[in-house]
Amino acid sequence: MNSPRRHARAFTLLELLVATAMTAVLAGSLYATLHVAFKARRTAFAAVEQVRTAELAVELIRGDLESSVVPRGILAGAFVGEDTTDGAGRPSDVLMLHCTADAAQETEGFGDIRMVEFACEPAEDGEGTILLRLVTLNLLTTNVLEPEEEVLCRGLRSFNLRYFDGEEWLDNWDAAVEDNVLPLAVEVTLEMIGEDDTAADGTGYWVSRVFQLPCSSLLPGQQVEMSPL
Repeated sequence: MNSPRRHARAFTLLELLVATAMTAVLAGSLYATLHVAFKARRTAFAAVEQVRTAELAVELIRGDLESSVVPRGILAGAFVGEDTTDGAGRPSDVLMLHCTADAAQETEGFGDIRMVEFACEPAEDGEGTILLRLVTLNLLTTNVLEPEEEVLCRGLRSFNLRYFDGEEWLDNWDAAVEDNVLPLAVEVTLEMIGEDDTAADGTGYWVSRVFQLPCSSLLPGQQVEMSPL
C-alpha cells in the first residue's frame, strides 16, 4: 500500500518580511526608549554634579576656616584675604591662612600647623575658573617647599569672600593690620557656570555660607549679623 504523500510546511516570503518588519519596529521603539532614559540620566547627573561639587568645596573651606589659629605665637602665621577679580570682572578672591592639621600619629593633644591658600586660575578649556587649595605642611624647614596643589572645584563662575569684624562686612582682611586678630566670621560664596553663562546674573548653581571662627574675638553672647550680598 502506498502511504499518503506528506507536504513539508515552511514560512512564506511574506511571513518572513512581516516578522522582520515587526522586529525592526520593536528594536526602534526600544532604542528610542533607552535613548530618552539615558539622556534623562545624563541631565540629572549634570544637574546634581554642580550642587555636589559646590557643596563639597564649601565644606572643605569650612574645615580650614574653623581650625584657623590666632595669627600670633611661635607657629602661627598670617591671615590675609584679598578682594580680587578675574579678567571678566567677576569675584575671584584669594585667602591665605594658617590652621591646625591632623597629627601624623594619633596622639591625643598633638597636632601640626599648616599654611593653606585658596586661589582661582583660568581653566585650560576656557570654561570658567578652577578653585585651588595650596597646602604647605612643614613650616619649620629652611628649604623653599612647593605647596601641595588640590583642585577643589571646576567650572567656577565666581568665588567671593567677606569678613565680619563685629560691626560690618569687609571685602579684605589682613590680620597684621587688624591687631593680629581673626575676623569673627567669614562668608563664602561660590557660583557655578550655568547652561546660559551669557546672562548677566548667571544661571548656574550658587551657594553661600557663613562660618564663625572659634579663635576669633567674638564675645560671649555676641551674634553674627547677616547682611545681603
